[in-house]
Amino acid sequence: MKTMLTFEDWVRLAQEGSWTMLPYAVKMHAEDPLPDHWSAAWEEAHPYCCVLESGKGGRFTFLGLTPVSVIRGKAESARIYDLSQERSKVAMLEGKPLELLGKWLAPYTAPSISELPFFSGGAVGFLGYDVARSLERLPQLAEDDLKLDDYIWMRFEELWVVDALNSDIYAVVHCPIAGNEEGIENLREKYDLAERTAAQMMEQWQRFSRVKSGNTKQNSESTLDSVQEPTAHSASFSQEGFERAVEQVRRYIAAGDVFQVNLSLRQAFPLAVSPEHIYEDLREINPSPYMGFMSFPDFQLVSASPELLIKLDQGVMRTRPIAGTRRRGLTEAEDRKMEEELRTNEKEQAEHIMLVDLLRNDLGRVAEFGSVKVSELFTIERYSHVMHLVSEVEGWLPSDKTAMDAIAAVFPGGTITGAPKIRTMEIIEELEPVTRGPYTGAMGWIDYNGNMELNIIIRTLVVKDGFGYIQTGAGIVIDSLPYREYRECHNKAKAIAMALGRSHQDGCQGDKKGDEGNDTGH
Repeated sequence: MKTMLTFEDWVRLAQEGSWTMLPYAVKMHAEDPLPDHWSAAWEEAHPYCCVLESGKGGRFTFLGLTPVSVIRGKAESARIYDLSQERSKVAMLEGKPLELLGKWLAPYTAPSISELPFFSGGAVGFLGYDVARSLERLPQLAEDDLKLDDYIWMRFEELWVVDALNSDIYAVVHCPIAGNEEGIENLREKYDLAERTAAQMMEQWQRFSRVKSGNTKQNSESTLDSVQEPTAHSASFSQEGFERAVEQVRRYIAAGDVFQVNLSLRQAFPLAVSPEHIYEDLREINPSPYMGFMSFPDFQLVSASPELLIKLDQGVMRTRPIAGTRRRGLTEAEDRKMEEELRTNEKEQAEHIMLVDLLRNDLGRVAEFGSVKVSELFTIERYSHVMHLVSEVEGWLPSDKTAMDAIAAVFPGGTITGAPKIRTMEIIEELEPVTRGPYTGAMGWIDYNGNMELNIIIRTLVVKDGFGYIQTGAGIVIDSLPYREYRECHNKAKAIAMALGRSHQDGCQGDKKGDEGNDTGH
């Protein structure tokens, strides 16, 4: 193992006086750094825990099992849980979500170390769609049937990072210090403690990585060809109701209220297996740029999102709007045909440009004047069941602004509301029967240096009380066909539904094998 920072490095950084946290990290090389699945990690996890991945071919994985603090809130009330002691403490706060989140994170700052991965410690969590109510005046008409928190964030001082490109594993510990007032003896004690903690984390990782699974595409109990897509127990719309809502959106567009509205459908499925099991199947079936599993005591998020909301890296803001979808072809020739049709379709291009312009305007609300530009336009990205039309917009964040300002400028993403944003959100509230909860909010990380990466919460399963909820949307425009938009919602849900189906079939087969193994012959 290689130590990434020496005690002399700590002394130098502490003397700078501007940091309240110092990182300690060790790096270990491994030919196959990722475990086949995370079951051993979840056995050692706190009820609040997470993993963020970037799918097959992606570079970094982040695993946090023991947060030291959690903030969770609903509307303008929040609770902060101090988990650093044996008995947790709870503090109650009042205020707007992003203001409270910013204040919660503000006391914790750490130096950026070039030898470490871009995220090595900080907060991981999500912002639900209804956080938008703290940013804009919106009606409250939809039923809040799941009664989930609007946001939950976990702060980690211990984090594992896997660099798949270089086959390296990092155990990173962030240690609180008193800046340049920290005495040399105290600093030495803290350094030694961080060193021991990182060594223990590497021992834990050895236990995680020894887990090998038969759950691969080649030898899974249930290959995708044999998986039956499950039937929803219930849905927020009937097909007839959804198609009526599409027609109402078209009337609003014809009247000049809006140009496009993203209308969504939520389906509920009874679950026979754990959300952890479903996540393992989803990362196999539909590897995406923003894979993630977040577990809280009362619900879980299982996500395979393709879409970035915003990334902030050393002052550069970047967003990648997705607008335009086609199903994947059954053959390579059909796939290429679908791609060409999507890329050259004038209607899709016009809608895409409209949403790119919306993102340019959103970033422009907070960016340095003249810094916003479109750095990529009309790229095709393929996923297991669909392909998307994608662009990239970037701009510079002024030095007197923070990550919270950047989030406020773009939240929620325009591609999953429509244009113009505020009026489309009013229409969504009028027409969708239930609140969106985490769906079309954002999840990801914010580090101790003020950098962040948040993806839009789409292609995501919300697990609560024995049910899994899949919500998907379609961008409604003036010439939308109601039935086609209804089918698009189902196509976008297919990857998660297939993961549910495979998890259920594998679970049933496992139960059957267990029964056979216990058969005494009577």
